[in-house]
Amino acid sequence: MDNKKNEKVVKEEAKDASPFDKFLTDQLAREEKNNQRFKKFSEGGETPQQKYNKLYREFPVNRTVWSKK
Repeated sequence: MDNKKNEKVVKEEAKDASPFDKFLTDQLAREEKNNQRFKKFSEGGETPQQKYNKLYREFPVNRTVWSKK
């Protein structure tokens, strides 16, 4: 008799869970991960774009200019 009551409780809990819960928890986890990443950069860290620009930017010293004499 107790077994039937337990089954009803489980079924009621299953009704409360929406099919989008998995999606929402995944989305929240991704947002939290991105927020931590942005905090790291805002605290003085260098973004990947800044690092790339620093390494490969064309400096005026290295520029070749062709002009007609």
